[in-house]
Amino acid sequence: MKYGIRDNMLKAPMEALFSVAKDIGFDGVEFCVGRDYRENILWEDGGGDRLKGLADAAGVEISSLSPGVFSQFHPALPEAEKRAEGVEILTHVIASCAAVDTRHILVPMFPRDMDEWPDATWDQLVDGFKALGDVAEEHGVILDLETTFSADQLVMILDRVGSPAVKVYHDTGNTMTRGQDPAEEILKLGSEGVGMIHAKDTDRQALGDGRVDFDSVDAAMREIGYDGYIVLETPSGDDPNADHAKNLAFIKKLGV
Repeated sequence: MKYGIRDNMLKAPMEALFSVAKDIGFDGVEFCVGRDYRENILWEDGGGDRLKGLADAAGVEISSLSPGVFSQFHPALPEAEKRAEGVEILTHVIASCAAVDTRHILVPMFPRDMDEWPDATWDQLVDGFKALGDVAEEHGVILDLETTFSADQLVMILDRVGSPAVKVYHDTGNTMTRGQDPAEEILKLGSEGVGMIHAKDTDRQALGDGRVDFDSVDAAMREIGYDGYIVLETPSGDDPNADHAKNLAFIKKLGV
């Protein structure tokens, strides 16, 4: 098992992200791409190599890339121009994975009306991820969907897409907040469905202080044999490094 943290949780400039993560005890950092994605280092000539150099100098990995901007341009949107921009964004991030030596991309989309979607919208979503999955397979990359969908809906999507390059990024806190059982969802997705995991509790609490039953999450991960990255997406206060160290110790104590 390896342990990472999202870069925006560290409250440090990019040049210091990886050394701060290393000092706290993390194995990797999930590097995020925001709304102004064309200004991100990954869109600069040689940017991926420079980013990897910062990680190597600190002795940590880039666990995954997280293009949050993609949530505005996902394949289920009705606007063709937005869908096309989403394909362009994700294709660029996929191609960037080799330079930063990572195989995982967090692929976000958070629709709230999916229970009202007609079959045509689901078909459009599946077709979009089939095409993106083909690109990811060519590059040896895995697209991990972090969404508002239930595990049943995600299993349906994965079955219909039918690509080993498309999996799920399970978020324990998000799942619990939506009234779903994180452990039950992990078991439904199974070893073939879970690509990565975010460790997060509810109500902006430290791990173990919210409503997530991490003992049952631990048992579910063990049952499906999950042995990938667990990435912290946890809030912090006046001493963020101490808070992150506490959360990291909590996860490691569980043995997940």
